[in-house]
Amino acid sequence: MLLKSYSEVDCVVSDDPRIGMDADRMPVKVWSLSFKPDQEVGFLFPYLNGALDDALWYERPDHVRFLFEGRRCLLYPDRAAAHFFETRESAVAFIRPLMDFLNSLDARKSEIKPNFNQIRHVKIPEVLKLLPQTNCRECGFPTCMAFAAAVARGKILADQCPGLASPMSESAVYPVFDRQGNLIHSLSLKIDTAGLKRRIKDQDLRIRSLEARLETKARPNPSEPEPVTESAPDSVPETKSESMPDPGSESVAGPAAALTDREIEVLTRIAQGYTNNEIGGLLFISPHTVKSHMINIFNKFGVSDRTQAAVLGVRTGLI
Repeated sequence: MLLKSYSEVDCVVSDDPRIGMDADRMPVKVWSLSFKPDQEVGFLFPYLNGALDDALWYERPDHVRFLFEGRRCLLYPDRAAAHFFETRESAVAFIRPLMDFLNSLDARKSEIKPNFNQIRHVKIPEVLKLLPQTNCRECGFPTCMAFAAAVARGKILADQCPGLASPMSESAVYPVFDRQGNLIHSLSLKIDTAGLKRRIKDQDLRIRSLEARLETKARPNPSEPEPVTESAPDSVPETKSESMPDPGSESVAGPAAALTDREIEVLTRIAQGYTNNEIGGLLFISPHTVKSHMINIFNKFGVSDRTQAAVLGVRTGLI
């Protein structure tokens, strides 16, 4: 795809007085832009959704919202819109940079992991009915209403509520490509994640078992006598202070308690062998955000690699 031209340019002034106000609360003109590219761009939606942390892909109507050069943009399959501009000229001048950005995104499709997660319109009261409504705050939100609002807007997943009932059915969205590798559409199919959850649990049990065996081998065997060494008459045997802490005990217990809930989620996926891109897909965050969480975990644990972090996570009971 290469966008070359556009048509049906429309620039309008917002009639909402709350938008058109300057610092002195004086009314000013605020322009909005819309235009039609010479080709449909709907196949770019999952790549926009995967490349930009602030992108939101809505199912109905089918469009993606994102920020580009400080402007709020809305991209539909056959039309684009952007807000807010000080003049009509600045709005029209924005078309070419936006089209260049979409062309560059198309050229980099092979480097981007597409994100097919779409936001479906859900009413907040309907989500609230699924929740225990105890305001327990275990989800990180002050009230169940605030949590329901975040779910309805697609900010978080509903299963982050510990009191949420098990779903009656589950589905996954699969991409359908043509022979050239372009996305044609997506297909939603029912799945059963119980098997995956069992495998994850088995992996956790194997990690814990391996850690226990390693600790057992590291302990001295009480049945073997300790070697006795003769010392000179005037020498004073060295004694270990009873108040001396066990090496590594403070570095494990202290930082472990400082890990955030999100860092624990990332650490759990690290122990399960997922890559940064896979963790980002599972937690609906960017790989850059995963890397940032991973660096924080390494710093708090005082380790330098994923294996050490996973072992300490198991040892401290965090995962």
